[in-house]
Amino acid sequence: MRLSSKSVSRTSRAVLSRRLVPVGILAAGLTFAVGNTVTAQSVESRHWQGVTANTRQPEQVVAGTLGEWRALWGRVGLPPPDMFEPGRTNAVGIFLGRRASEGYAVNILSTSRRRDRIVVVFEERMPAEIMLAQRSAPRPVASAPALGPSLGPAGPGSAGFAAPGAGAPATSSLPPPPSRPPGQPTSPWAIILIHRADLPVTVEQRLFR
Repeated sequence: MRLSSKSVSRTSRAVLSRRLVPVGILAAGLTFAVGNTVTAQSVESRHWQGVTANTRQPEQVVAGTLGEWRALWGRVGLPPPDMFEPGRTNAVGIFLGRRASEGYAVNILSTSRRRDRIVVVFEERMPAEIMLAQRSAPRPVASAPALGPSLGPAGPGSAGFAAPGAGAPATSSLPPPPSRPPGQPTSPWAIILIHRADLPVTVEQRLFR
């Protein structure tokens, strides 16, 4: 049996089409996977903050149970909001420790999922004159940011906070910061309620830039 040239052409196109479709689907799947790897996914959360925590030591605490949620708020001397759902939410408490004056605060930058964990990123806000001095100070060629420790889904952890004013190298050429009236000592804090409980939590501190 002999096939005409038109029949051969149609047959070749059909075979080629069947071979190309799976390849296209595979390529699309690879692109989606790569996109998920490099992109952080925002996680729904809510946070509270203040400057008068009872605890005077720098620390980061993760709460995974209702009892731990209540203990977290006990560290700031306030009744816990009735919003914690065991098995569905996690919480993180960030305590900067004692600061000599007013003007310090915890600034939550983001709460997102990175691969197999939830990452909370924060920075310490400082009095305006200290932040201004850091902006004008010469920066080293290479430096590594001080990040907080990784924490598991339950139990307290020790903190890796930068000291007030860290990141600005000492140099005699810098003018002294303007004086300000001494204020009351503070102990800044923040509590973040995360609307997920299926992943471990890591806390990272970003130095002010």
